[in-house]
Amino acid sequence: MFIWEKDSINKEQENAILEESSVLLIACPGSGKTRTLTFKIAYELSRLKSDRVFVIAITYTNRASDEIKERVELLGVDTTQLWIGTIHSFCMEWILKPYHLYSERLKTGYKVINSFDSENILNELCEPYKKEKISYYDCGILAKTDDFYLTCPDTKKHDSLKKILGEYFAILEKNRQIDFEQILFYAYEILRSKPVVANILSKLFPFILIDEYQDTKEIQYHIISKILSVNNCNSKTLIVGDPNQSIYESLGGFPMPKNELEKLLGFELTPLTLDKNYRSSSAIINYFDYYKTFETPIVAFGYGKDYRSTITFNSVVSVDDLIEELAHLILYNIEKAGISPNEICITAPQWIHIASITRKLIIRLPDLSFDGPGMAPFSRDIDNFWFKVSRVALTEPSPFMYVRRLRWSNEILNELGNAGVDVSNIGSKNFLRICNSLEINEKEGLSYLRTFFNKICEKLKITLRNFPVLNEHFNSFFASSESRIQRLIDEGNPYIGDIENFRKVFRQRDGITVSTIHGTKGEEYDTVIGFALLDGFVPHFSDKINGTANSKKMLYVLASRARKNLHLISEKHRQVHAYHAPEGKLPTSHLLDYKYKYTIME
Repeated sequence: MFIWEKDSINKEQENAILEESSVLLIACPGSGKTRTLTFKIAYELSRLKSDRVFVIAITYTNRASDEIKERVELLGVDTTQLWIGTIHSFCMEWILKPYHLYSERLKTGYKVINSFDSENILNELCEPYKKEKISYYDCGILAKTDDFYLTCPDTKKHDSLKKILGEYFAILEKNRQIDFEQILFYAYEILRSKPVVANILSKLFPFILIDEYQDTKEIQYHIISKILSVNNCNSKTLIVGDPNQSIYESLGGFPMPKNELEKLLGFELTPLTLDKNYRSSSAIINYFDYYKTFETPIVAFGYGKDYRSTITFNSVVSVDDLIEELAHLILYNIEKAGISPNEICITAPQWIHIASITRKLIIRLPDLSFDGPGMAPFSRDIDNFWFKVSRVALTEPSPFMYVRRLRWSNEILNELGNAGVDVSNIGSKNFLRICNSLEINEKEGLSYLRTFFNKICEKLKITLRNFPVLNEHFNSFFASSESRIQRLIDEGNPYIGDIENFRKVFRQRDGITVSTIHGTKGEEYDTVIGFALLDGFVPHFSDKINGTANSKKMLYVLASRARKNLHLISEKHRQVHAYHAPEGKLPTSHLLDYKYKYTIME
């Protein structure tokens, strides 16, 4: 039985871990949620009574999966019977791969199209509709239990989009391909039409953990409920999240109410909470508490709760002076507040706002490092086999990285085996030794990776043309990477293709982070600086139905990332949207309505 040290967790965390019934756990920011999940997984693994069953943990991102699995491994717990990953990975691994013969669409074979190829197809299909201002970005779809639905808010485009997506699906079917939304749709179809599959899976999974449930889509709730509701409801679940952080509604994510969850699952959920915030000062917590849309207590409980936080709001700076203002705030926090650059984050509502910010700040503050968006100089398609190899290729052997690189090596060998390569005589450690022994002197990043990949193929006696999936992934990886590098060069990054820039991608956070509010979810920093907090962005101009609630959630997420200091900026004279809003919009209404006594800086 897994046992933890006394006082390593609090009473609420212990209750969630030891509770034997199924639980709906509401966890406020900074409440030690990840630690609780890690201990819960370790505890459930130690209780397994058979070596033929698995503990399942479904996370919103692959990054979260990696972090939680690493933490479980560091507890010294055997993770052989742990499966952890995103809902898409779960559907692929446990439903589509073993049971695709039950699907008319998939029974003759299928492969998952990568995002680069999918985008290329849609861009080509959108070409005849340029006059209607239809682009790839309008082509979002959402899988539900009965069909696929358009996510484009402009209903005037829907008739044309239906034609485009009809052609898109036809191309995928002809090529025996499916995309990410179709993974969910066909997984649900198999569970619905063949209840025996759900019954088999329920007996394999005595415990299923669902993280960030507030970002779960309707069809995902139905997929999990199909498994949990059979086998006399003997499989247990821990569903955890924070409804106040539900900022993926545009992608279909929402926190299903407890009574609806129970109706879907067919059994009751024990409600528990984690309400002690160990992250932020009392001042920061009191500030973001205003933006709650779901009532749950949040109590300052960390060592830094009495820190005298600086919380500012600037609504007078012009967009033309934004870089200077950001530089001023960065230097203030480093020089006056003693904050490490690695603990500063600059964030905004959308990628478009920060695409050029990183480059401008690098020029303005050349002595500081920045970790910005879109700066990865190669394809980050996490489902591409060669992206997975690149993680090992671009990280150096070290005690700190050993466990992580060993796990990556195991994933690589599993995928090689699934592709038909005989790797029966190669263990993870041996594969890692092969990678570590390669000496490559290429200075250009893509040339380095191409040489590395080719040498691995030589060592393992792999002829790529004999393995279509590996070959297709290889070509796609380099085509999308070349396109990405050229775009970054055109935007003013002439040295982005250097090998050192490639190696930075998998290093620990280095320098000041620049990201979207969505991208910072799950992160924490000593200082957070948010800009472009304008009506039309927060809420988004297209969010006419739930804009008020969703904009409060965005501000809640932004502010709750901060431990010590928080700086908010609603710059003047920024054009919010060429078609829908005039230049120089006002700050988001919530910032104007909140009569908070902000710190006045020198």
